[in-house]
Amino acid sequence: MKFIFSFFAYLFFLNMYAQDKPQYVPFKFNGKTGIMYVSRKEYREPGYLNEFGNYYLAGDFQSYIIHTEEDSDAVIDATAGKELFTGNLDTDCGQLKIGNDTYYHFRLAERSALLASGKTVINLDKSYLKIEPNSSSWDNENLNDDQFIWALKEDGTYDILDGKKKFAAVKGLPNFESFDLIFRTNNGAPPTLAGFALGKKTAIIRSFGQQYGISQSDETVEIYDIHLKKTGSVPYREDRIAKLFNTGIQLRGRMIAPPGVKNETIRSNNKIIVLNQEFSLIPEADKLVLVNTKKNSLPVLGNDKFDYRYISTSKNSKALLQIRHSESGSFFYFDFDGIYFPKGIPMIPEKYQQWK
Repeated sequence: MKFIFSFFAYLFFLNMYAQDKPQYVPFKFNGKTGIMYVSRKEYREPGYLNEFGNYYLAGDFQSYIIHTEEDSDAVIDATAGKELFTGNLDTDCGQLKIGNDTYYHFRLAERSALLASGKTVINLDKSYLKIEPNSSSWDNENLNDDQFIWALKEDGTYDILDGKKKFAAVKGLPNFESFDLIFRTNNGAPPTLAGFALGKKTAIIRSFGQQYGISQSDETVEIYDIHLKKTGSVPYREDRIAKLFNTGIQLRGRMIAPPGVKNETIRSNNKIIVLNQEFSLIPEADKLVLVNTKKNSLPVLGNDKFDYRYISTSKNSKALLQIRHSESGSFFYFDFDGIYFPKGIPMIPEKYQQWK
């Protein structure tokens, strides 16, 4: 009796473990996106949603964002395989990093929404044309747990959304068409965020997402500190703004992010790249060959030419591989450790594995 109970408890554990992992995975064949079960059985053939094959991975294989033939974007739950909603992805914004979470901005029928995998979709109060990208910058707006997001409205003015208050628009601000960030200069240390300048397009002549090269002007702008408390109104010039802060300042739209490696392309440099105790990439002429070292270095994919890159997740910058077949252009994942997908199996249906 004890053995029977333990056996069913073990089966229950396996089932719960499987449900935590993605049950579906996208792949590309001839430039078109398809979706398969992790068993490698085809779920949707390539091109069923769109012609061009664009998709985004949201979270650590929790959701997929796939562009549809109706020129919209479908969000698919990777564990359940069901469509969560359809909207228009803000590709200019891209990945919006808020604290430890990554959001995507969508325009729906009458309002905007923010999606973070594993969280309830946040519906905003109105529809925004775009949200300023921050994936290529430091989180300089994230001070004292505050995180301010710059959202462009349909009338050409901005709202500032407070990430700490479910992205509600900050109240009490004037209408403004352009903005800039004000950084305090620190001797021998990186600049730190000191405040914000808000004004008209003619005062702060800045294109959407621009970081550097914003021309100064004599038009008056409104100056706010990092808590969005107004400190004064002065011409948009560094020397005049510096007097308000009583310190040296720099004007710049964003700070460039420090160097980082994400989704790193793998190059051989004539060296063996050990993935783990079972799989390696071995240089051969002008290519790398994926082999199983426990099977006498048997090629896993044959001898055609493939390109490889690591796919990064929140916990591992080299979690698994994405592989492209140089001849057909097919893209698929290969999980050498079995963290997300079955270990050591190319995540593309066998009928699309058209290589020798």
